[in-house]
Amino acid sequence: MVSTGRTACYIMTIGVIDECRKIGLGTKMLEHTIGSLEQCFKSCITFWLHVIDYNESAIKFYLKNNFIKYQRLKYHYYIDEKDYDAITLY
Repeated sequence: MVSTGRTACYIMTIGVIDECRKIGLGTKMLEHTIGSLEQCFKSCITFWLHVIDYNESAIKFYLKNNFIKYQRLKYHYYIDEKDYDAITLY
C-alpha cells in the first residue's frame, strides 16, 4: 500500500445546551474546530464524526453544515444497559 500522506480528522464531541441553540453558537464552534484542525493537520482532507441515531437535531445540524451521512453503525453506543446505533457523517 502506498501512503498518500492524507489524513482524516475525527471530531469527538461538540454540544450546545438547549437554551443556547438556534443562535449560531454550534456553527461557530464547528467552524472554529475545523479551522483549528486545518491549521494543525495540513494533510487532513476530511472530517468525520458519529451521532447517536435518535439525535435528529444534531444530524440535521451537521447536514446543514455540509456533512454527508455515510453509514449506520449498529450497536455503536451502550448507554444505561441499552444499545443504540450511530450515524457516521463526514
